[in-house]
Amino acid sequence: MAENLIVSLQAVFPLFVMMTVGYVIRRAGLVDEYSLKKMNSVCFKVFMACMMFNNIYNIDLSDFSDSDVIIYVCAAVVISLILITVLVNLTEKDRSKRGVLVQAMFRANFVVLGMPLVTNIYGKEAALIPSILTAIVVPFFNITCVILLTYFNGKERPTAKMLLKKVFTNPYIIAALIAFAFKAVRLNLPAMVRSTVKDMAAVANPLALLILGASFNFSNVPKYKKDLIYCCVMRLIVVPLVFVTPAVFMGFRGVGLMCILAIFATPTAISSHVMTQELGGDADLCGAEVVTSTALSILTLFLWIFCFKTFGLLPV
Repeated sequence: MAENLIVSLQAVFPLFVMMTVGYVIRRAGLVDEYSLKKMNSVCFKVFMACMMFNNIYNIDLSDFSDSDVIIYVCAAVVISLILITVLVNLTEKDRSKRGVLVQAMFRANFVVLGMPLVTNIYGKEAALIPSILTAIVVPFFNITCVILLTYFNGKERPTAKMLLKKVFTNPYIIAALIAFAFKAVRLNLPAMVRSTVKDMAAVANPLALLILGASFNFSNVPKYKKDLIYCCVMRLIVVPLVFVTPAVFMGFRGVGLMCILAIFATPTAISSHVMTQELGGDADLCGAEVVTSTALSILTLFLWIFCFKTFGLLPV
């Protein structure tokens, strides 16, 4: 029991500390809203892209034997989108909120919180599956959320050109495609280039977590109390129960199961707020949901990991 507790704390505690440091930095006035936006842009377009490239380029794809995890996640993500959309349409009368609520329950913060959870438990050598999942799931999240927000907000329908632009201008996707291309042609980069990319990749997750913590703003939480309870219960408890439980009974264990948990139990992606602003949705509601679900997820993720470790589902 004590060992399981320690492993669970080791997975979640670094995330909590880095977000707390970010929050303190913001409260101390060391950064402001403008600088945060610039830092966030640099982090996601440069350091996160380097991390994606580094993870894929440095792992031997010939050893990859977990395609069943990829297939399960892809199928479950599509099913979750359909079920959540139907549920929100049945329970939410305000059409203008529907797109925001579906996105809040459906779109996981897998890159910033999910990948670190997997590597905190299983090490950097376990980064291949999360990297492949990112290359597949992130564009799916982007495309579907553009469609949902545009449709429910009554805006002009998104064109194929708009959707393709969303995918192929995404830094993660560009970095992943370049890494796969280099591996396909067996291009060996010079050691000094690999070392530089590796150092830049190491900055990604700590910086992203600091920025996430610094971005916390709880001022709109009381205004949307009912919606936030609804979204957080769905995102952090119901969705994991519905989509991680079958994976357990299907025999997924270890890194594969941890990746599935990281997809379905992490809070709403912080990029949801930016997209909602761009597409004319209720950005205040979305921002409050991102903040609330992220804060609560520290506890819920700890409990999920602790339970799975206790039942021997996440062997190290």
